[in-house]
Amino acid sequence: MARRPHFWLFAGAILIALAAALPAQTNRRLQYELQGVDVIERIGERIPLDLPFTDDNGRAVTLAQYFKPGRPVMITLNYADCPQLCSLQLTELARGLKDMEWMPGREFVLLTISINPGETYERAKLAKLRYLGALGKADADKGWHFLVNEDESKVLSLAAALGYSYKFDADSGEWRHKSAAFVVTGEGVISHYMRNLNFEPRDVQARLAESAAGKLGEKSEDETGFGFNCFTLEYTDNMGRAFMYMRIGGIGVLVFLFSFVGYWWIYELRKSRRSKLQKLQLKVEAT
Repeated sequence: MARRPHFWLFAGAILIALAAALPAQTNRRLQYELQGVDVIERIGERIPLDLPFTDDNGRAVTLAQYFKPGRPVMITLNYADCPQLCSLQLTELARGLKDMEWMPGREFVLLTISINPGETYERAKLAKLRYLGALGKADADKGWHFLVNEDESKVLSLAAALGYSYKFDADSGEWRHKSAAFVVTGEGVISHYMRNLNFEPRDVQARLAESAAGKLGEKSEDETGFGFNCFTLEYTDNMGRAFMYMRIGGIGVLVFLFSFVGYWWIYELRKSRRSKLQKLQLKVEAT
């Protein structure tokens, strides 16, 4: 009987340790995933306009072809086979542009550049058609261009100029990156950054208009955690499982506490009863 409390104490300690370890493990994994994935704002700096690419029609182009004074350029860095974040970002962008007065190809140019060096212009074309369908404006085809380049160094040069860092994850075969959109003046100067997946038509047009006038936006006060991560959904799922395990662990701890307290309550109750019976027996024997 005396050994049982030690068993319960040991089991409870294990449950508490497991419940405490889960958040730490999840946080360590997030920190690992974030290494080499970031967006650092470089407002006022220029991007290289001589970089070569292939457009979604298979034509050789340079960035300079899309720039002219007074007409801003919005840039996104994505890739067609991204299983999570890119499709969400570009779909939300298309929805935002749908309700905007300004249109790609008229007041501004929109460039979606692939970070996957293995992506072909044919695959980029299919992606373009998908998001043009979500945009619902056929004329936008003249102003929304999807560019690819099998020479990853060219894309990395542009990404570095934009302050955008990403990396390839060999385990999953995917690129780890953040969601961000960049507004650049017609002269190639970075004017605005847009984080996350919220593309309110009024806000987007206001930033484009400022860029068209040569005005630069202000840097964000907090750049830590800029934008969503491409593994946000996976991380959220993991967090969900972690919290589920934590709840299970918490329930286990409560069961342990109630069982432990209940055991001792019953033990003390029985002990008190035995003591009373013994005293009663002694009185009977004494009489």
